[in-house]
Amino acid sequence: MKRRSALVAIFLYTAFAAAAFAAEKPSLVVVISVDQMRNDYLDRFRPWFARDGFNRFLQRGARFPEARQRHATTSTCPSHAAIGTGLDPRETGIVSNTWYDRVQARQQSCVEDRSARWVGAPPDAPPSLLFPASPVWIGGDFVGDRLKEKFPGARVVSLSLKDRAAVPMGGRKADAVLWYVGGFQRFVTSSYYPAPTPSLLSFNERLPAYFASHRRWELSGRIPEKDLSRVAFDPPELARFKGSVAGTGDRFPHALPNPQNVIESPFGDELVLELARHAIRELRLGRNPVRAPDLLFLGLSSLDYYGHRFGQDSREVADGIVRLDGQLDAFFRWLDGEVGARSTLVFLTADHGVTPIPEVARERARRATGRNDPGVAGRLDLGNGVGAAATVAESSPERVALEEHLAARFGYSLDLKLPNALEGTVVRFEDPIGLYLNRAVLARRRLPPEKVKEAVRDWLRARPGVRAAWTNTEIGDGLPAGEPLALPIERAFRADRSPDVSVYLRPGWIFRKEPGSTHGQPTDDDSRVPLAAWGAGVRAGSWGIRVSPLSIARTIAAVYGFEAGARDAEVLEPVLGRDEKSRAPARAP
Repeated sequence: MKRRSALVAIFLYTAFAAAAFAAEKPSLVVVISVDQMRNDYLDRFRPWFARDGFNRFLQRGARFPEARQRHATTSTCPSHAAIGTGLDPRETGIVSNTWYDRVQARQQSCVEDRSARWVGAPPDAPPSLLFPASPVWIGGDFVGDRLKEKFPGARVVSLSLKDRAAVPMGGRKADAVLWYVGGFQRFVTSSYYPAPTPSLLSFNERLPAYFASHRRWELSGRIPEKDLSRVAFDPPELARFKGSVAGTGDRFPHALPNPQNVIESPFGDELVLELARHAIRELRLGRNPVRAPDLLFLGLSSLDYYGHRFGQDSREVADGIVRLDGQLDAFFRWLDGEVGARSTLVFLTADHGVTPIPEVARERARRATGRNDPGVAGRLDLGNGVGAAATVAESSPERVALEEHLAARFGYSLDLKLPNALEGTVVRFEDPIGLYLNRAVLARRRLPPEKVKEAVRDWLRARPGVRAAWTNTEIGDGLPAGEPLALPIERAFRADRSPDVSVYLRPGWIFRKEPGSTHGQPTDDDSRVPLAAWGAGVRAGSWGIRVSPLSIARTIAAVYGFEAGARDAEVLEPVLGRDEKSRAPARAP
């Protein structure tokens, strides 16, 4: 009995001490990840920012302008898992948004959970082609989970338009994780998580009116026309290289005839910020009754949709960024009143940047230099045919050329009319990570896998735009010291999920045949992202040190006195009120 009493006393003392410790720290931490936000947008569009949007970080916060994602695969899911855990993909296992599962012989999505059920879907919803989501595929400890271990009453909430943003940030023990599903036209969650407070999902009742009131995207006027022509490079003759969606138009004003069009415009991020307000009010985040800290992740995904389509040089991206700035300005001022500026710590980052549309980049270079250099930027299409029955011939021309090269190299016949799954030596290309071999075909043809991998590697290295190609055996054994991408590649590699041959492109080149652009490479265009913090106790300034978004988890843990994230990821000392004297002096914001 005495022993039990002693244990209860110890538990109560520990809980009280933790609550007292937390009371001295921010009561709410908000981590905002803006999908596809390049770091240079903060400088390029700064003259038109409001006082309390991005300028809250630039003028009164700590900024780290040399921050980069430190793994090679700069895609949404790996990078959001890195933000949520503070770990590299080799630890989380999230090597890309999707990979090829060699055992199941199918493409595997990073967050799909076939054992879970939808929660919040309309009762009359048609069957969805998507599976519910959860973090079952993600390894490592999440910073939110570690926070809840330190403070049992802490709440963790993660909200986004995309499941592959909300889920990898929220973690396993999150109290609520919501994302938008276009087929349902509402925010949902899955049965993996605790049943959400009914009032949280009641936000969906507002959506029909919201969509109906946002049927048109016009230029906001925040950037005057004379300045817009200067900060954007968007000549009409290059419009054919931009993506478009039927019914929305290829230039301003853009019609938004259905809810998905709204989601893929700047108004989608405004909707997530409205959901965040709703969650903060309903759950009383930042005003925890047990005085434990709360953690809110926000994935703002709309820029990634229209950024892919229109490109970083477009008038659409320019207008979208200043619109987002205005939305954040209103949200932060509301948050000051709801929770209190002295009680809030806010981080800003992104999962990746984006490469300019190659044709736009080449034209810009031509006008600057007077020379037309096709090597400045370009496209490499290694795409698969559509559907499981797609023939070898229905793959991209480059893939067909690879198959023909391998047939000639190893001396076997190739029937282009047969399904690729039965005839192709390469079973699948997973964008942007690389090529998976067809082990059944290799066995039938008695081809040595290592020799085939090396032949694929060498063929890739000769393609225009290819910067590096390595087999999984070479990466697993350790890349040569002379390979400048060795560390990012190794951080992004996991033997059971990564491709047989990984391929990386030169700056300016992309894996995309459709108009528009994309990301995914370990280049500055794709890897360099914003990293900044604002809040009580944050030392204002700009620190030119090489850090990564992994530092967010490390720093949150340092603020509250526990460990999270990779040990070799830096703690952001200015967030703790200290200077970075040992690494770089501060510059005035």
